Amino acid sequence: MKNNGFLNISISTAISWLMKVIMIGMLPYAAYKGDYLFAVATIVAIALSILPSVVERNYSITLPFELDFLITLLIFLHTFFGEWLKFYDRLWIWDKILHLYGTAVVSMLAFMIVYTLHYTKKIRLTLPLVGLFTITFAMAVGGLWEIGEFAVDKIFNKDTQNGLDNTMWDLINDLIGGTFVAIMGIIYIRYSKPDERKKLTRPLGEVFGIEKKINRIRKHLRKRQ
Repeated sequence: MKNNGFLNISISTAISWLMKVIMIGMLPYAAYKGDYLFAVATIVAIALSILPSVVERNYSITLPFELDFLITLLIFLHTFFGEWLKFYDRLWIWDKILHLYGTAVVSMLAFMIVYTLHYTKKIRLTLPLVGLFTITFAMAVGGLWEIGEFAVDKIFNKDTQNGLDNTMWDLINDLIGGTFVAIMGIIYIRYSKPDERKKLTRPLGEVFGIEKKINRIRKHLRKRQ
């Protein structure tokens, strides 16, 4: 028997959309303060966070990772905690943690692209090429990010790059994160079974016992008919 409504929503999906709602709620205040760059970046990031679910729906496949949740969490940690609560200023390691985590998420996106193309038989790649694409994609996005920071510093007279050493360590973290995800992706493709690729989160109704209660009520009503 299939569930209806919110009973089909996984916990990770519910949390993901809660974070999206909170970030959307930050937009009017950012516009009021005149921080239009932050507002635009947040809108773009929220749009990107929806990409995994769009891919799943269009190609009718179950992706191996909770990409929507991971992407939204990254954006939330950056916007709400990093920028809004000033964690970047309070904790010097916050930038390094988020950069390494962000690289891992970007690498997962790269793996998702290769996985989707391979699954739909658009292209056929060997496992080493899948890993190489993942690492290269992560490094490319990391390089574009550094170029973006450089442009923001020059145009808006800021200091987001914090010098050459910080930029180079960011690129090294891109390499580390991309390599780790590439290895894990190769292992996943090689050894996983179709049934193991299903999402592991349980429906909200199952977690809180709502589904059982509804089914019990339905059985009781059927007996009285």
